[in-house]
Amino acid sequence: MTKMYSKGLYLLVTYLLLLLTFDPVLTPVLAACLTITALSYVAWTAYIRFLKPPGHPYRLIGHAVLLFWLGIVLNFVLALLPSRFHPVWSDALANVTLTLFLFLTARTLTRLIDWSSFPQNRLLYLNGFILFGMSFVFGYVLILQKLPEFARSPLELAAMTLYSLCFLAVLLSFLILYTTGLRGSMRHRQLIQAMTLFCVTNFSYYTFLVRDQLEWMVLFLPLYPVSLSLLLMYFQEVPQTATHPRVLPRPYLPYICLASLLVWISFFDVPQIVYILAITILFSLFLVRQIFSERLNQTLLHEHVGVQFDLARQVKEQTSLLEIRKEEYRRLFLDHPEPIVQVTRTGNVQTMNPAAQSRFTDQLPDRLMHQLRQEVVRLESSRKLVLQDKTHTYQTTLIPVPDHDYVYVMLSDITETLEQEQWLENLGYHDVLTRLPNRRYFEEQLEQQLPKIHVGSLLFIDLDGFKQVNDQFGHDAGDYVLQETSNRLKLHLRDDEVAARLGGDEFIVFLLREKTETVQYTETLIHQLNQPFDFQGSRMSVTPSIGIARYPDNGTTTSQLLIRADEAMYSVKQHEKNAYRFK
Repeated sequence: MTKMYSKGLYLLVTYLLLLLTFDPVLTPVLAACLTITALSYVAWTAYIRFLKPPGHPYRLIGHAVLLFWLGIVLNFVLALLPSRFHPVWSDALANVTLTLFLFLTARTLTRLIDWSSFPQNRLLYLNGFILFGMSFVFGYVLILQKLPEFARSPLELAAMTLYSLCFLAVLLSFLILYTTGLRGSMRHRQLIQAMTLFCVTNFSYYTFLVRDQLEWMVLFLPLYPVSLSLLLMYFQEVPQTATHPRVLPRPYLPYICLASLLVWISFFDVPQIVYILAITILFSLFLVRQIFSERLNQTLLHEHVGVQFDLARQVKEQTSLLEIRKEEYRRLFLDHPEPIVQVTRTGNVQTMNPAAQSRFTDQLPDRLMHQLRQEVVRLESSRKLVLQDKTHTYQTTLIPVPDHDYVYVMLSDITETLEQEQWLENLGYHDVLTRLPNRRYFEEQLEQQLPKIHVGSLLFIDLDGFKQVNDQFGHDAGDYVLQETSNRLKLHLRDDEVAARLGGDEFIVFLLREKTETVQYTETLIHQLNQPFDFQGSRMSVTPSIGIARYPDNGTTTSQLLIRADEAMYSVKQHEKNAYRFK
């Protein structure tokens, strides 16, 4: 973008100077000096970016720009020399450099044309040839027919003719590139701008040159550096193998140009042979274009009919398939064993399948309906969630219907499954006989609780005489003693304290109490466990041996506290029984 601003500033300053200093003698010299200065910068850029680095894929463009700069400089120097030092042949020799510039540029542009695409894009190529033919006629009317009169010698006429042929080659290559795919790309647009500006400038320059209207001719000189700079910008960035996006032709452009050409040659003095050849060749090209266009139209028509036929067949097949799917969905909705409800986005029930009607009658429970309304309003895609009413829990699947204002709700009752899972979980953490927590649950809970408390007591309880109860009264009586013991253990526990059964006749209790409060609870517990156990007319007695470990004095982990309390309990059993002892 900065480069484009600099070019605009150059043109603005140049033409302001030319307008302010408009003079038949001074203006051509000033225009030539400004042009040579700008061309020198462009030539230096071409050398630095295209010729100095080895192996540049477009070195020819660098050479071409240097030759153009050299030709302009030579022509300017020769124009300043007196006539005795400025023979006619010197102008022809100086123009060789400009001719070489055109030749190298045409060769480079031709390399960009993808000639292999001609069979698929014949109309595009024909458009290019038609535009070239009309441009040639314009050029002949304006310039070429005046060359024999303008040339001062056969050598100069030959040089000008060769220059014109090379320029026509550049024009043809550019128009083929333009019509076969250089539109649409920002990078390729630079080439279009550069070549359009160069061709217009060259046409205009030589139109006024052959008529000796030098005051107008020099006004086009400053445009040459801009066009060459744009050309260098394009070839600096374009890849070596240029691939151009294929675009549709503009069919109206050749016709507009043809109409303009007919008006032009009708009002200008054109030799009869040129007039006849122009009309014959151009209309022949248009005839060939129409033949190709007609063939292409027929091919497109057949393809269109075939596409329509295939499309109609596919629509029919898809419609039949859609009807089958609709029937399958209807059967799935009606015959599905789980409740399915169709609910609007506002949360109103539209319809239910038989399973849902059997369970809910005509309306879902209020609590369930309230949860559904909150979900369906913001639902964007299918999702699963768990919903509850007062007594049941449902695994719920919500399926939005595209382009419709309702949602299918599939409800699967998982209440019994959850209850079973809860029962199994409780079974894993509780003793089946006494319903007390087991050792696993006790240890997990205590490990979580210990870091949060300051003091506590772990009681390890063993029942003395329990084996005699089993031997004398049977295992049912023993089970009763264990169940009743668990009830007496829980009798004076607080909400945040826990009792558990380790196994056999061993129990553990954890108290969140100071030592004096622990003593009170323990003495009360011993008193309760000393009370007889009455079972089916039999009276049984057991006594407890209780070992107590204090947290954190006797340990800071569950395992440490259990070991210390167990040691204290065995000390009681060995000495007195029916008592307690701190570690």
